Amino acid sequence: MRQGSLIRGASLGLAAAASLALSGLVSGARADSGGLLDGINRFNWKEFFTFHGSKDKEQQGSGKPAHHLFCPEIIILDGTAAFQAHAGSPPTNMNLRYQYALGDVVRECARQGDQLSIKVGIAGNVLLGPAGAPASFTVPLRVAIVGTRDNDPIVTKLYRVAATIPQGQAQTDFTLVTEPLMVPFVQDHTEDDYTIKVGIDEGPAKPAGRQKE
Repeated sequence: MRQGSLIRGASLGLAAAASLALSGLVSGARADSGGLLDGINRFNWKEFFTFHGSKDKEQQGSGKPAHHLFCPEIIILDGTAAFQAHAGSPPTNMNLRYQYALGDVVRECARQGDQLSIKVGIAGNVLLGPAGAPASFTVPLRVAIVGTRDNDPIVTKLYRVAATIPQGQAQTDFTLVTEPLMVPFVQDHTEDDYTIKVGIDEGPAKPAGRQKE
């Protein structure tokens, strides 16, 4: 039996420099949980997410309403929506080399037997500063699925996403779509059991949980 739903998360513009504390897994900015992903900016998330519009196959054609699966809330942690690198100290606008900034975050969930499968999508931007130059970059993005009861991360993974600003350009976009991340299924209202936390993680990772990387 497989149920699924695709839900939009937060949308952020370019942000200012921030201290990165993702490894603490503390509460952050809430994501907007309303609406499906029709026409979400310039990223066609439907190309990456396959559960969209799926229903419980056992109930199709039976006249019984299909169950609705409520995905866990997705939040961007405070201080992890952006990261800036400077060419000197103290950091100033003029010695800014580059900035990473998150834009859209989305998630999709589906029940697979006694497991809940969660895919997470993150889109953002790399922007050059006055002291920067076109180059290839690696954006470190952390995704964690946290139990709501004790705020303990059950799955936490660090992804390194490549992004290249070509000569003559000052910015580029990046996107990440994770593989299915599996946690135990408890109930259709999975938002009561789990929270998804994402952010730019330039600091030393200190994950805790049963599945980590």
